[in-house]
Amino acid sequence: MIADFHNDFLTSGSGNIQEISEKTACAVCAVYRGSRSYLDIVNIVQRFLKDRPKNLYLGLEDVGYADESNLDEICSWRPVYVSLTWNGRNELAGGCGASGGLTDKGRRAVRRFAAEKIPIDCAHLNAESFREVLDCGAFPVDSHTCLNAVWRHDRNLDDWQVKEIAARGGLIGITFVEKFLCAGRAHAEDVFRHVDHGVQACGLKNFCLGTDYFGADRFAAKLENYEGEEELRICFLKRGYSRTDIDRIFAQNLQNFLSKKVF
Repeated sequence: MIADFHNDFLTSGSGNIQEISEKTACAVCAVYRGSRSYLDIVNIVQRFLKDRPKNLYLGLEDVGYADESNLDEICSWRPVYVSLTWNGRNELAGGCGASGGLTDKGRRAVRRFAAEKIPIDCAHLNAESFREVLDCGAFPVDSHTCLNAVWRHDRNLDDWQVKEIAARGGLIGITFVEKFLCAGRAHAEDVFRHVDHGVQACGLKNFCLGTDYFGADRFAAKLENYEGEEELRICFLKRGYSRTDIDRIFAQNLQNFLSKKVF
């Protein structure tokens, strides 16, 4: 089984959360803001924290609702990470489809999360916001992305960003979303290419998988759900990766990351 740094089951999925628990070694289930009110977010989070299986963890995607009135509550949920915005610009930061860096409110929020040792998920940030997050002393991760050196997309990371995250001990989850992987139809080999580039550039310990299941509409062929893991594993074996290193990328790196934090 794989460990998953990001899925959107809590706000986009259907079915029983227990199924995610049984199909993954562990997974971070993100609560995506979208058009939801803060009260909607609170209700989703509280239900999840009350009933969550032990191998599932909370992530927050687009915390534009965060301000001085609710930061204590948000931090008390102990999310694995918080992302400041989605693709556009919001109350806190500029996303990959917008210009401008952090707002004053965004800087205050990032510094508070940093003080609480809650990582900032840079998955949707533009380069200016990314740099300013680092300037605020945050611990950066990227829960679901691909790499511009392999295929250029606004949502993907440049090598300098990969190295900044790795230098701080952060974790990067390579996603299965087709449009971030390549032009045309994506396959397991394309996921491998992105992981392998990152491993060659920065080492193996900073990479894992972040599928974005339930949050996108088209994934690499035969990797549309957790049952497709073996297809990807074969790609790594054929390219000379040991089973031990594959297990680290597929599960252990994320498990180790989670074990070092208090969530």
